[in-house]
Amino acid sequence: MSESESGPAQPLGKIMLSEAGETVTVTVAGTIDVRLVLALRKVLAEAIRLAPTTLRVHLVISLDGAELVARTVREAQARFRAGRRRFLVVTPDPRVVRLLAGAKISAQLQPNLSAG
Repeated sequence: MSESESGPAQPLGKIMLSEAGETVTVTVAGTIDVRLVLALRKVLAEAIRLAPTTLRVHLVISLDGAELVARTVREAQARFRAGRRRFLVVTPDPRVVRLLAGAKISAQLQPNLSAG
């Protein structure tokens, strides 16, 4: 099957961790697979270990990938909020926001979010 028959190729998934003051940001972008979700679990554990005041998770992913990511994010959110700190999930896709809400994850729509 050629690219024109299957649609445009999806970008490979990537995870980025950055710190700015008391905020740690984890950005997840591109195509999500099981290997990337396992890596995300490790990155989120590291982000929690850094004990920031706020942990931001940016999800620039497809709706399909959101199902794989949701459980890992929900587990990290529970651990992080146990310390009474702020955990924020943002995404540019309203469908991902709805899927996460169904998984009991509070997410905000941020249309101009990029994987930058």
